[in-house]
Amino acid sequence: MAERKKLLITGAAGKIGTALRKHLRHRYDFRLMFHSQIPDDVDEKDEVVVSDISNFEAMVEAAAGVDAIAHLALFRTWQGMPNAQRAQVTFNVDMKGTYNIYEAARINRVPTVVYASTNHVTGMNEKEDIRSEPDKPVRPDGIYGAGKAFGEALGRFYADQYGIRVFCLRIANFNGLDEPGRDYEPGQSRWFSPRDIAQMTWRCIEAEDLKFEIFYGVSRGGEEKWDLSNARELIGFEPEDDGSLPEHRAKYK
Repeated sequence: MAERKKLLITGAAGKIGTALRKHLRHRYDFRLMFHSQIPDDVDEKDEVVVSDISNFEAMVEAAAGVDAIAHLALFRTWQGMPNAQRAQVTFNVDMKGTYNIYEAARINRVPTVVYASTNHVTGMNEKEDIRSEPDKPVRPDGIYGAGKAFGEALGRFYADQYGIRVFCLRIANFNGLDEPGRDYEPGQSRWFSPRDIAQMTWRCIEAEDLKFEIFYGVSRGGEEKWDLSNARELIGFEPEDDGSLPEHRAKYK
């Protein structure tokens, strides 16, 4: 029997980290990185790291001996945060932390990084009702999306220069629930379900013939906003959930 891969998850207490811990436990052993508090549902078999992604030495240590990294951690902003402060933490925490993760992967010879990007990398398209495709130019709609575009570009560099397999997931609306939480018309859904994000993550990790890819992270129902065809063709991703089903729409009208 093949040895199970060990997956380092940064931001493991967040909504996406919680979903991966739930849905990928049967596939991988975990090393979980938390910023401060450790959730009560952490399994005693899981390795736990408490640190800050902006701490370079700590990230190098955390990445030692793992087979893949799912980088989800970012600075938590709040409604009404001034733009100047949002920009500062994007530069000082999010972008710095992303560099630390890629460099820690290089130093430790970690073969695969799955990077939690965002649909806001092309957010201007959505504002103008333009369907986004992974190979089209980035059009950030704010400093957050611009910071994530930096992470994608840096991932491309580490893939080309150092041979690390990098997958950037442009995640749409992830509420951590098994239902969308609002009414989405067919083709206009922004919801990414927990089991669909878990599926996309493991399919990226196991697609060992790919070098660098960008995928839009959304469940079915958002086809008029984002092109999912490359994820279907390259890694066999097929969403199990649909954010625009009639039962969802009726519930939230």
